[in-house]
Amino acid sequence: MPHDGLVGDRHDLRQPVLPPARPGATMSLLWIVADSVRADVFGCCGGPCRTPTVDRLAEQGTLFPRAVSAAAWTLPSLAAMLTGVYPHRLGLARWEQPWPAGRETLFDRAARAGHEVASFPFDPQFLFANVPAARVAGSSQDTGRLLAWLREHRDRPFFAFVHYWWTHIPYLMWPLDTRRWRKATDVVLAALCAGPREREGVRRLYRHAVERFSESWLPRVLEAVDLDRTWVVIAADHGESWGGRSGAEPVREVFDLHGNDLADEVLRVPVLVRPPGGGPGRRIAGLVRTVDLAPTLAALLDLGALPADIDGLSLARSIREGTPAVAADAVSVRSADFVARPDAPGSPSELWTGYALTTPRERLVWDVGRDSFDFFELDPQPNGTATVVERRGGEPPAALVERLRAEARRAVVGEFDAAESARTAERLRALGYLE
Repeated sequence: MPHDGLVGDRHDLRQPVLPPARPGATMSLLWIVADSVRADVFGCCGGPCRTPTVDRLAEQGTLFPRAVSAAAWTLPSLAAMLTGVYPHRLGLARWEQPWPAGRETLFDRAARAGHEVASFPFDPQFLFANVPAARVAGSSQDTGRLLAWLREHRDRPFFAFVHYWWTHIPYLMWPLDTRRWRKATDVVLAALCAGPREREGVRRLYRHAVERFSESWLPRVLEAVDLDRTWVVIAADHGESWGGRSGAEPVREVFDLHGNDLADEVLRVPVLVRPPGGGPGRRIAGLVRTVDLAPTLAALLDLGALPADIDGLSLARSIREGTPAVAADAVSVRSADFVARPDAPGSPSELWTGYALTTPRERLVWDVGRDSFDFFELDPQPNGTATVVERRGGEPPAALVERLRAEARRAVVGEFDAAESARTAERLRALGYLE
């Protein structure tokens, strides 16, 4: 059922205003990115899941129910969040790539401002393996280690980034060795191809995984920090299609659940920001982007202005005052795949195979290889979300087509190393991603 605890929307400016950030503030940040969590599942977003802990955070913070991810899978999505730059401009699309040396992340900024920085990726072999500034302190699957670190740093300013994994297929909340992970994943993929009843079973499994995140894992993490001194951010890297894809193609592999698709259920994600001590519950309607998180958090934590050439726009004023979000359309990208290969892509079009442009009422999706376009109408809802109404026929607007082609002209191919690609391929093979 929809959640009734939030008050106001982006046009309601009569609610209490948070005080402006203090110069030299030393508040901490707990930034949790839950893998594969769609925008339509949390209770506070009107979803079917029982998520009272997440909902309480929304009642004390600012909810953006219509955030659009910059990419359809984890690595490029998180790169955009942490830099404020779209992934096709960074050239980051495979695990083994080093992040651009000349592009600062929020990790760099936070450390320079005096925060104790730590990250807890799902697997330190992949995410942030080439990002020394992330200061990987362990895997997010080792909850005990995460809690110990948070308790140890409770009384000093920290910047902790946690990539929560157990909402990812196979939606089981315990560590699995390679063989069992592959077996459980194959069972879920087979169920998605079997029929409506089996697909509904996968949806239930997914919803239970989201509920365990909110009611089993999250309360323990929140208890480990001083919520009067800590900003709490909950977001998702991308959504999940689990049988509800816009196309009719069968789901055969993990990447079919998100990475291959630029549909609404994959791109729309929740973003929730709770200030230290809590604040008035706000729902900011309208379109925002996950690439906006970098300048937003830099402003909230007094990390200094980010470079002028970033793509993100700060939402800090919306969070502090409840004002409308800065209007900007969202660009999202699809990469060829995450698989490490010995050969680097020869051109940006080989690496970035799809683009989507989302406006408040439309989405245009471009398949680069086919040079074909799909045009969708979006219907904004009173609760701040938007639903896909229909796929329009005929030629898409020329102005939107040119905007996507202009984005493609900004795309680059990042750095690749053949030896590192080979090592990463072996690690992926050991995890069951590759045959």
